[in-house]
Amino acid sequence: MPRWSRPPAPQTNWFAIATAIAAVAVVFCGGGLGGSEPIGGQTKPLTLTLSAPQICETTPARGYADSVLRQDAEGNWTKRVSVFAGWFGVAEVDVAWTVSGGAAPYRLRIDGERRDPAHEYVGATGIASVSCAMTSGAETFIDISERGYKVQPEVDSGVKTIPATVTDATGATAEASVDVYVILELGSSGDRLEAGKTYRVFDKLVTVPEEIDLEIGGIELAMGAASTFSLHVVGSAAHIALDLDFPVEVNRHVPDAPHIGPSGQEIDLHSQFDRLVASLGRLPTTPTPQR
Repeated sequence: MPRWSRPPAPQTNWFAIATAIAAVAVVFCGGGLGGSEPIGGQTKPLTLTLSAPQICETTPARGYADSVLRQDAEGNWTKRVSVFAGWFGVAEVDVAWTVSGGAAPYRLRIDGERRDPAHEYVGATGIASVSCAMTSGAETFIDISERGYKVQPEVDSGVKTIPATVTDATGATAEASVDVYVILELGSSGDRLEAGKTYRVFDKLVTVPEEIDLEIGGIELAMGAASTFSLHVVGSAAHIALDLDFPVEVNRHVPDAPHIGPSGQEIDLHSQFDRLVASLGRLPTTPTPQR
């Protein structure tokens, strides 16, 4: 069946996150029905441990179609039509698991799924390739060697909590979770950057201040001067121009009229822009394990 080509799913930008390679993990002991493995006359509880990189960078999901043959009225396979194939292109992150106690064999569900494109989640140790979409699991499918989505997944910057459950041979279960910060890569005019989140915009890390939302404006290419891209404050004429090649501010415009935020309070946009400039090129504050 011919298929329209699509690019491979992007992977985490390891060079960009070389300073953030420490893993985070949360452990919960076993519970539920079933028993555990007796050791030395004592029961060793079923335990699950997860670890993962703290950052995952991804582009938005993209929809793709297949080109398939259909029969015409005479029954001849000559009519070629386009059929929607699904959503693809979301990056994935490696989540390592370790199980102790209980009774083998072990089966796992990680981020709502029992397998990735490479293998099923079974055994005392392993590595799962987990989607960096905020929502995944129920509406995914495996297409050759890639995870696809039946409906458009939610892909945005922010902390994603990846839950997991292990079940042993007796039916006992244990749970764990690990947090990963997702950085969404954007670069089209009109793309929205939400308050408090870190994005990659034209290859620049940008953290939006807590009190404003931003939209990407246009690119201005200059001869003999800095080429820039602009970020505009939603609900205001204020905007800031950033160097397209270096993480520095080129200029800003803030109207004289005060900017009133959603809470009814006046917002100092100069202060907001100062915070934005200070964030350029910096990774977000890494998530802490949930207890």
